[in-house]
Amino acid sequence: MKAFDHHITEILSGGWPVIWLKIQFVLKKLVLLLCGVWAVPVVIVIRCLRPWCIIRMGSITSSRIGCFALEVGQKWIVAQMEKGKYLDLYWFNKPICNSFLAKIVQRNFHVNSLVQPIDFWNRIIPGGMLHTLPLELTMGCRDIHGWLEQTHAALPFLSEEDVEAKAWLRNQGWQEGEPFVCLFVRDGSYLDKTYTNTTPMSSSEKFDPEKGYGWSHLDYRDSDISTYTKGAEWLADQGVWVLRMGKIMARPIPSSHRRIIDYAFHPERSDFLDVWLFAHCDLCISNFAGPDVISSTYRRPLLILNYSPVQLLFSWSNAIHIPKNLVWSSTGKMVKLHDHYGCSQELHLEPLGVKLVDLSPEIILSAIQERWQRMQGKWVDTEEDISRQKKFWEILKTFPDFDACHGWIHPECRVGAVWLRSMDDDFFDLAENAEPKEK
Repeated sequence: MKAFDHHITEILSGGWPVIWLKIQFVLKKLVLLLCGVWAVPVVIVIRCLRPWCIIRMGSITSSRIGCFALEVGQKWIVAQMEKGKYLDLYWFNKPICNSFLAKIVQRNFHVNSLVQPIDFWNRIIPGGMLHTLPLELTMGCRDIHGWLEQTHAALPFLSEEDVEAKAWLRNQGWQEGEPFVCLFVRDGSYLDKTYTNTTPMSSSEKFDPEKGYGWSHLDYRDSDISTYTKGAEWLADQGVWVLRMGKIMARPIPSSHRRIIDYAFHPERSDFLDVWLFAHCDLCISNFAGPDVISSTYRRPLLILNYSPVQLLFSWSNAIHIPKNLVWSSTGKMVKLHDHYGCSQELHLEPLGVKLVDLSPEIILSAIQERWQRMQGKWVDTEEDISRQKKFWEILKTFPDFDACHGWIHPECRVGAVWLRSMDDDFFDLAENAEPKEK
C-alpha cells in the first residue's frame, strides 16, 4: 500500500510527464516478459552448454561517463586476466552518454540489446547465478582492487584514431611532443540541458514531490571556471597546452592565451575527441566530475581540485587531491578533518552549521604548480609536509567506510602539500570538534 501511495504522490506532483515515464517503465517490463517466448529457450541452451562453455550476462552502465569509463576499463582488465575462461555477454544500460566510448566497447566486448531479455529471464529462472556476472564486475565506480595500476591493460585505440586526433591538435597550433593538459570544471550545465526535471538520470534517481527528478543536490560539486584562469595561464606560460574540456558548459574560460583552447565551445568538439584527449593528456585537472575517470582509466596523472566529500578521493590513481574547505558558518573557522565524515552535500551541512567554501584562485594556482613540479621531479617535500600527509591518512583511515572505498591505494596518491600547509595544527586534532561559540 505504501508503494502505491508513493506512485500516486509522484503522479500528482509531476503530472503527465511522470505518468508517461511510468507507462514507459511498465512497457519495458512487459516487452521483457513477452520476450520470454524466445529468451527462455535460449537460457535453457546456455545452461546446457555449461560443461563446455560458461556464458555470463550483465549490463554496462553507460548513462554516466565516470562509471561507464571505469567499469569497462576494469572489465577489460578482468577479461585479459581470465584469458577466455568465460564468454561474457553485455547489454548497455541506456541512455548512452558517449557514443565513441560505446563504439570502443562494442568492438572489444560482446554487446547486444538482445542480451537484456536473456539476462532478465536467467535471473528469474532459479539456478542462473553462474551465468550472472559478479557484482564487482557490474558496478565499477571505484577500483578498490587496484586492477588498473597493477595490470596496465587498457581498451585500445585504432592507429587511424590517433592520427585523426593528433591532426586536430596540430590544427590548433600544437606540435608533436608538446605537453597538453585537460582542464574540466563542472558547472552543472550538462545535467540542466540534458535532463528535464521529469526525467531521471538513472534508475536510482530519487523523486522529489516539489522538484521532480532533480539534481540540485549535486550543485555542491560545481566550481567557477574563472578561478582556474591563473593556474591555466601559468601552465601555458611553461609551454603547456591547456584544453578546457566539457560537453555543455555555462560560459567560456576568461583567457586569451594562445595555448589555452576552450575546447568545450569549439565547433569541432566531438565524443571521439572527448575520450581521446582525456586518455592521452599529460595531466588531467578536474573537480571529481566524471570525465576525469577516463584519464584515470588510461593511467594519466590527475589533479583533483574543489571536490567533496574529502574521503572519496581517487585512491587507486596517481592523483593529488585538494577538497573544498568546510567551515563553521558562524565563525568561518575550519572544521577539523576528523569531523569531515558525514559532511558531503550542501543539503546536509546547513543543519550542522557548516558550509562548503571553494578554493581560492591563489590556492588553485599553487596546487597546479605543485602538481606540475612533482611531475617534473622538481618538488621537494619538507619534513613537515611528510608529517602532515601521514596525519591526514591516519585520520582518514578512522572513517567508517574507508576500507570499502579504498581497498587498494596508489603509492602516488596524496593530498596537496600546499593545502595541508594552509591548515592550523588543530585541523588534525582528533578531539571532538563542536561548533565554536561566539564570545
